[in-house]
Amino acid sequence: MSYLLHGHTNGMGWVDLVPRAGGKLYIGGLYALYQTDLIKSAGITHVLSVIDYDPLLQESFSHLKHFHIRADDDPNEDLLKHFQSACEYVDEGLKDGGGVFVHCAMGKSRSATLVVAYLMWKFGVGWEKGLEQLCEGRPVCDPNLGFKEQLEVWRKMLDAKDDEERKMLYADWEKNRFRGEWWEWEAKYKGLKAQL
Repeated sequence: MSYLLHGHTNGMGWVDLVPRAGGKLYIGGLYALYQTDLIKSAGITHVLSVIDYDPLLQESFSHLKHFHIRADDDPNEDLLKHFQSACEYVDEGLKDGGGVFVHCAMGKSRSATLVVAYLMWKFGVGWEKGLEQLCEGRPVCDPNLGFKEQLEVWRKMLDAKDDEERKMLYADWEKNRFRGEWWEWEAKYKGLKAQL
């Protein structure tokens, strides 16, 4: 289900419902937030902003709960450190019929990463299945390669036997992770695919 104000938006609504997510979990871009009638009609009570600047929600949206993760859409950005708190926030927001809107600038990479992390955490799916499920509701979703790598690490962390092992997995990834320009990430990914 997509909520649109006017016209056609190339196959995506301003606010798209994530299918089979256990409630009113929506994803979209920043612009949707400023469509107050749209936010109200979708029953949104909580907003998770994943954007590198302040979306200026304080005045217009003081009635909504808001969690802001300052992050750029860069494959070197560490979103993994926010996955647990974001998942808990989304889960809390969906309780008692609440609605949660997760957004970044375009509703494609950063917000998609956190929604997939939530689906993994809540329903035990792998990141590929989580992304496939999300794309049923918003086909443009495509986390950057660095975020996909972090989702792979998140799966390992979720499968860990205890908190200590989870912390070790994160620390090991943080210490040894690849960092590079976008084109270097692309080259790395193509090299890995060629090995398969």
